[in-house]
Amino acid sequence: MCGRFATGLIAGHLDTANWLDIERDAPPPDWAADSTGGWGHAGGAPSADRLDVMPAGAWPAPSWNVAPTQRVAIVVPGDGEEAPRRVLAARWGLVPRWWRKPLAELKASTFNARSEEAYGKPMFRDAWKHGRCLVPALGYYEWTGKAGAKTPWFVAPQTNRPGLVFAGLWAEAAVDGARLTSFTILTTAANEATKHLHPRAPVVLEEADWADWLAGWAGEALMAPLDAGRTTVSEVGRDVGNVRHDRPDLIEPVGLGL
Repeated sequence: MCGRFATGLIAGHLDTANWLDIERDAPPPDWAADSTGGWGHAGGAPSADRLDVMPAGAWPAPSWNVAPTQRVAIVVPGDGEEAPRRVLAARWGLVPRWWRKPLAELKASTFNARSEEAYGKPMFRDAWKHGRCLVPALGYYEWTGKAGAKTPWFVAPQTNRPGLVFAGLWAEAAVDGARLTSFTILTTAANEATKHLHPRAPVVLEEADWADWLAGWAGEALMAPLDAGRTTVSEVGRDVGNVRHDRPDLIEPVGLGL
């Protein structure tokens, strides 16, 4: 399960750009809106109200409390075999490219997809074949306890890298008269360090497997959680339970951890 996570990654930061092998100042996609609001080759500044893209080189602002339907940075393959990967701003909650109804009519929960089933589910199977992405993050949150008195926990890797990478699926769809970029995070059985929090966990890709995942050359064999030996679980403050709170100290430990 991954119902809330932290990105905290800064657009254009050299360490992050090198780690993810991305273009630091990538141009907008070639379907960016023109000055009349139509669809065509990029010719004018895209409208955030009409189009789910951002200016060249821009990412969504860093967040330490990402919730479903919010937009974050995802990483997708470059336009050529040797091209650096691209960063897109995407809505968390996948809308398949064949969806043509208003977004309000999409009642299914699509912010997570079970890795054991996604390849065969109508909502995800097209993206499984053609829409692999990386979702960079600092870690994710889980809660334990009874309603009204839940304890939040932050799950993160022990690493000197900028963070970790979730396995994701993404799509572009024409929704409500605009182009929408969206994604989902794949989940699998939790590891020994986190199964007491929740039986499911997001799929975390090893750096050596990123290229194969993006190219569609690998699937079920990579569907594993964060390695238990490199997992830290820390109790954090209850402010994270309210999505209006979004600041770096949300991921700081307040207890002894597990």
